[in-house]
Amino acid sequence: MCGVVSTPETTNVSPLPVLSKSELFRLFLKEKTDPEPFYTALAQRSISEFPFPVEGRRILDLGSGPGWYARALHERGADVVPVDMGDDDVDLARRGGLPVVQGDALRTPFPAGVFDGVFCSNMLEHVPETRSVFDEIERVLRPGGWAWVSWTNWYSPWGGHEIVPFHYLGPDRGRQAYVRFFGEPRKNDIYDALWPTSIAAVLDEVRHLPGLRLLDAVPRYYPSQRWILKVPGVREVFTWNCLLTFQRNDIPARAAT
Repeated sequence: MCGVVSTPETTNVSPLPVLSKSELFRLFLKEKTDPEPFYTALAQRSISEFPFPVEGRRILDLGSGPGWYARALHERGADVVPVDMGDDDVDLARRGGLPVVQGDALRTPFPAGVFDGVFCSNMLEHVPETRSVFDEIERVLRPGGWAWVSWTNWYSPWGGHEIVPFHYLGPDRGRQAYVRFFGEPRKNDIYDALWPTSIAAVLDEVRHLPGLRLLDAVPRYYPSQRWILKVPGVREVFTWNCLLTFQRNDIPARAAT
């Protein structure tokens, strides 16, 4: 059994400046060729607007990637444990000074109920069974703990990742069309590292979780427009990135099997 790992000690770490939405959008336009500036800035903005306290909290960054969010959380005073499976992302995170745990986010090596919070950004679309993600979040959270989960739903403008905009033809025809014009996707291939994920299906799933209470569901980048989540069909296209927040019910966390 692996114990909880803390991010390295730093002295007088100051969070980077928070960019405006227009500045973020300009960086997003270069995301495919130069992802680090965009995701670093997005992480800073996301954590600056965070709805839960993070200072002094033990937080699991589930599907941490290269560690952009783990670093932003650490700069805000959190005790962060990044977990990711990908070799390249783990290597990048470790070279950046983060003691990331390499492993399956659906079966983490931690005891039940050891985290105050779980942060999970843009991982749901990269697993074949989203329910398994929520089961693991429920297991590792302490009673009263929180979870922040966002993902890119399939029919949003960025849902197909590499094959955008052909994903609107469906996962199979969309991939075929993309390959015809551009060749094999360089990453996030359909049914290998990317699965079509709908908001309707995930909302139905999380409303029946025994240990997690859904607090809110909003479009991540424009949360004031929460009405979009109430309109079937419309929400699948216009949400862009869906954000769910949860609280762990005040019952003991189940042990790992």
